[in-house]
Amino acid sequence: MKRQKRIVVMGCSFVVGLALLGIGGTTMTNNNVTVHAVTTPADKGLAAPEKVDGTQTEAQTVTGNSTSGKVTYSNGANSATTATYKQQKYGTTSQAKTGFENTQNLTNADGTKVTLSDGTKATSQGVMGHVYVQWQKNGWTVTTVADTEDLTTSSVNQTNKTVTAVANKVKKSLKSNKVITQNVTRGNVVVYDGAQQKPVNNISWQQKNKVVQVSGNSAETTAKIAKEAIK
Repeated sequence: MKRQKRIVVMGCSFVVGLALLGIGGTTMTNNNVTVHAVTTPADKGLAAPEKVDGTQTEAQTVTGNSTSGKVTYSNGANSATTATYKQQKYGTTSQAKTGFENTQNLTNADGTKVTLSDGTKATSQGVMGHVYVQWQKNGWTVTTVADTEDLTTSSVNQTNKTVTAVANKVKKSLKSNKVITQNVTRGNVVVYDGAQQKPVNNISWQQKNKVVQVSGNSAETTAKIAKEAIK
């Protein structure tokens, strides 16, 4: 009777073989050894999700570790990057505060006072082709941005009503994604109205000695990544 020989093949050829068999990013366990064909954010100690709920967006590259890491997202392996997650840990909360401030383009709106649908007091201001609505609550500074060319209004009063409606929509989305309801040391949100071709939407926060920054083309996708990471 012939003795069975067991051959274990490691390295790139093994990963390619998994892909050809259609296993792809799944996990195979044999003799209590787990092999991942694709590195996930969790593998590197990052809080970012592997897939974005309700979208085709998923992690494509994962680099670094829990101290300093980065995840890029796209809608397919050969698609352009549509969102990015960055995580950085510092030695102290003071260093984290400085790190947070250095990554932000903080703009303090100073203009017309407006009131959002839930009573939140905000400020509306037009600057270089954009109209900003900004408010602060629970440690978060939130700024919504609308292009003036998209605002088909004939008066300042009507413009304020239109951009306030945009701000109400953004606030509702951020609440439903449980972003600005989370307790953080400090947080900053910049969200553009409408589809964007560049990752100009930004949600960043500091939690003690950790700073996280999420940016993306889509405001909704950016919020969903932040929702999973901020838990």
